[in-house]
Amino acid sequence: MTAEIVDGKAIADVVMTGLAEQLSALGEPLRLAALCVGDDVGLRSFVKLKQKAAQSIGAEFSSYFFDANDEDGARQTLQYLVGDEGVHGIFVELPLPVSWNSAALLSLIPAQKDVDVLSPHTQKMFYENHGAVVPSSVLALKYVLHAHEIAIRDMRIAMVGAGELVGKPVAHWLAQQGARVDIIDINTPHPSEISRQAEMVIAATGTPGLVTDEWIREGAIVIDYGFAKKGTAYFGDVDFASAHKKAGLLTPVPGGMGPLVVSAVLENLIVLVTHI
Repeated sequence: MTAEIVDGKAIADVVMTGLAEQLSALGEPLRLAALCVGDDVGLRSFVKLKQKAAQSIGAEFSSYFFDANDEDGARQTLQYLVGDEGVHGIFVELPLPVSWNSAALLSLIPAQKDVDVLSPHTQKMFYENHGAVVPSSVLALKYVLHAHEIAIRDMRIAMVGAGELVGKPVAHWLAQQGARVDIIDINTPHPSEISRQAEMVIAATGTPGLVTDEWIREGAIVIDYGFAKKGTAYFGDVDFASAHKKAGLLTPVPGGMGPLVVSAVLENLIVLVTHI
């Protein structure tokens, strides 16, 4: 068996076309602001991708970059953006330095501007199932499921990784939709055996190549949120070379979930504005 490869860019293009039409119909420019800390090339590149995507649908975009020792500067800038009525959405590119009080910083983002569902308040609303928007990782998965007409009720799904950005919110949303979710983290014994029983495997660990064909049931759906660069090559959490010979449907890296997560941030921007 050779897996069908998900074309994340093609799905994202359809979403972005719809968002551009919605934004045009609003008749007013929307502005998205981003804060990024440190000199990590990957983080800065992701911010640039979001900027390019935002501008492609007619939204304005402002980015603010800070050194790892400038927590006060980041906080002051965030407070300014929160109070600026010309800013309609804000996100902080994670992770932040371990020495920073991340929760305190993210709590400054009000619900009506929190496009990534990062603040404690908007996360609480999401987990209580009454927020206006869902995390971009969740919305990105919804795009794939819709595009490939996948029904997940009663499906057994292995969520490999339990992080705050992907694993935890995605697992919660899947359970709310009626899926049977097995969460696999670093403390889970015999993880590959659990994963191999699932009809869908979702990887979000930050460990390139962790999920091999030994983790995958024949014909399973495999969703890879990982993204790492080594030299000029890109890698996900799934070992693509072995997985594509066993999976039924597989997201590649790059070109899989990345473009969809970017599109999700922009959809959340428009939803928040129209929701208010």
